Amino acid sequence: MEYLALFIWLALCLVMGALMHYAMAGALTHRAVQLLAAPGMIVRKITMTVTALVCGGTVTKVSIYELSGHDIDFKAEGPASVAKVLVPLAPVFGGAVAMIQLNGMFGSPLDLHYVPPELSALSGSGFKGFLYGTWLVLSSIVGQAIKADWHTLTLYCLFALTFSLALGACAPASRVKEAILGAGLVAVVLALLSSIAVRKAGILAGSPVWFTSTRTFIIESSGVAFLMMVYGMLAALVVGFTMRAYELLFKSGGKGAAGRKGKGKGRTARLDEGEEREAA
Repeated sequence: MEYLALFIWLALCLVMGALMHYAMAGALTHRAVQLLAAPGMIVRKITMTVTALVCGGTVTKVSIYELSGHDIDFKAEGPASVAKVLVPLAPVFGGAVAMIQLNGMFGSPLDLHYVPPELSALSGSGFKGFLYGTWLVLSSIVGQAIKADWHTLTLYCLFALTFSLALGACAPASRVKEAILGAGLVAVVLALLSSIAVRKAGILAGSPVWFTSTRTFIIESSGVAFLMMVYGMLAALVVGFTMRAYELLFKSGGKGAAGRKGKGKGRTARLDEGEEREAA
């Protein structure tokens, strides 16, 4: 059940990313927002490139510093085809790792110790408990942001970078299906390896170090990714509405002024024509 909960948790992160991508679709055309998203996009492309190569694929095109680009191009055939579902998922873990490092560099002002809630059983009560646990984690994350010390510039920088990493981890709805399949593959492989390890060692704690380290990394990173996407969603709402208000106020005002100017020229031209006819 632990790995099913992990799969649902990662799927929630991906769905939030799709919603964020939709909310920011218009704002991402602005140069200022592209610059804000640049660190996250760089992490995204590097993570996708490494994942494609590790899976055995061939990267055909990648522009790491191109602000408008969002993905890489790669070819994967045979066993390497697994890259087609793992590459879209990779930025979620890449962003989580980057956020852990940034939080440490800024003196660890945020608590990143969140893990997927427990799914006790495949029943209504089990899913109800999972949803309640998710709500508690979500409330804790939002409460942490509200109670944070906003008098320091460090926290603003960290949240701006967190927003950038969340933008890098999000993907359009057309790619979310592939990423969710990748999350399912990760959960299934972990469950199988865990079952094999328990059969050989008798207990999960006696599993090989590489497996326990990988398992711990994926579970803890998924918690950090959830926090990153929640903060990203909140920031996306603020940035999206701000850019929309800017467009309505300034661009609409500019069009109105241009229209009034054009109408004024039309009236002047008509008066000149009338005067010419009277003179004739």
